[in-house]
Amino acid sequence: MNLNALRNFIAVVEAGAIREAADTLHLAQSALSRQILALEREFGAQLLERLPRGVVPTPAGRVVLRHARLTLDQMNGAREEIAAFAGLRTGQIRIGAIEPFASGPLAACIARFQARYPGIGVEARVGNSRQVARLVQEGIVELGIAYNAPRTEGLTVRAAARQPLVALVRPGHDLARQEAVRLADLAGARLILPPAGSPTRLLIEEAARRARLILEQVALESDSVALRLAVAARTEGVAILAHLSGVAACAAGTLTMRPIADPLLGAGQLELLCGTGRTLSKATAAFERRLRTALKAVDQPPP
Repeated sequence: MNLNALRNFIAVVEAGAIREAADTLHLAQSALSRQILALEREFGAQLLERLPRGVVPTPAGRVVLRHARLTLDQMNGAREEIAAFAGLRTGQIRIGAIEPFASGPLAACIARFQARYPGIGVEARVGNSRQVARLVQEGIVELGIAYNAPRTEGLTVRAAARQPLVALVRPGHDLARQEAVRLADLAGARLILPPAGSPTRLLIEEAARRARLILEQVALESDSVALRLAVAARTEGVAILAHLSGVAACAAGTLTMRPIADPLLGAGQLELLCGTGRTLSKATAAFERRLRTALKAVDQPPP
């Protein structure tokens, strides 16, 4: 099996177009097309569906894609194990994380890790919890940090930190004068929420349903944590986010954080995800130990 062809097949799928992948790989488009055709002949199946504006993997192509990533991971692992005879000097870590963790604890983990192991590179992808879970499930990253990750086949939670949902408001807001916010206080508030269908939004809606409340006024819904915090700091809106998301804004004085007195909203978790059955590379296994320490540091018992 031609490993370069597998690597290039992955690049085509991720780019969504042969021309764009060829430009990225610095290959002639015709040469890349021949490699894909050769793979299709070898597997005896069409791997890509040609569309007017690009390509997408066929069902057979998704199977090859999953195994191609595993094969390349195993080869990288072999190289790292050989290099490990002389110490942890080389390697590549691929990780996905949600924005609040990426900009704080993850950045600190990377800085400390690379100070000790400067030859190890890190590829970090940032997205919402569903995106991070999908990156782990599809083998694009080895580890992921997500909040209340969807329970999907092929994912294993290796560690977790408690992260209750809290209410974040500007310092002059009426709710800022309360020690804690009741769910009933939110029924008439202008809410700033994650998008419909997201794990956190579903948790909020379930808590409201159990309390027989209707959350009528959704002033803003967005998958951007930064945008939700910025709007809460400038309006009478109440942003509901995980504790970690509001720490920096509260330290800067732009927002005030109040716990929400509801057991369901206090049960959120920041989770370290890995593909079920995946063997981590030496470098990633070493980095995982630092991630576990970082999770313990942000563990926040519910109110």
